[in-house]
Amino acid sequence: MDRTLNQETYDRLKKDIMTFACKPGEPVSAAKLADRYHVSRTPAREALVKLQAEGLVDIFPQSRSVISRINVRRARQEWFVRRTLELGMVDLFFEKVRDQDISLMQDYNREMNLLRAQPKTHESAYRYLMCDNDFHAVSYMAAGERLAAEIISNTMVHYNRLRLLVDLESVFRERTVSAHEQLIGYVKQRDKESYRGLLKRHLDYVLDDIGTMETLYPDYFEI
Repeated sequence: MDRTLNQETYDRLKKDIMTFACKPGEPVSAAKLADRYHVSRTPAREALVKLQAEGLVDIFPQSRSVISRINVRRARQEWFVRRTLELGMVDLFFEKVRDQDISLMQDYNREMNLLRAQPKTHESAYRYLMCDNDFHAVSYMAAGERLAAEIISNTMVHYNRLRLLVDLESVFRERTVSAHEQLIGYVKQRDKESYRGLLKRHLDYVLDDIGTMETLYPDYFEI
């Protein structure tokens, strides 16, 4: 039971950090989290330690703990890992892709399009981001690159927070859904090189968006 409670507390705090319900730079403590999630201080404290290891909480011993601000340098490194892995599996993906994989990509993009039409909230943006991740994960799983999928899923916290900020802006959501539709079309046509070229541009968008996000949310980023 304690293990389950610890995991639930960790999951809830991580989601609140990722959706900016807990804002970057905001002070946090085991006592405050215990009150917030109606748990004892032990699971709250363990969640803080675990999230410190993931780069989402900064703990200053004998002083204070705060929600980490987005580290652009780290986000760029995470982006590089994802871009390298995803582009590196294009050949295998096209070799192994099945009709059911294409259908699954269409399902995720359809849900993203529905979410895009909903009122902008941090929760809807988070769900949109998860669908975006699932869309791309189809290619990893079809290619048989499960370790790459795990690495991308578990180590992209600064990059994904940056992406979530981008996804809160409606114009960027439309851009993403449109790119996904084109990617699906290239897979159907078995046009690997057009897919690869568009995927490069699609993954590179976020680099162009960093300056905009820093202007819109200056307090969310490390100086």
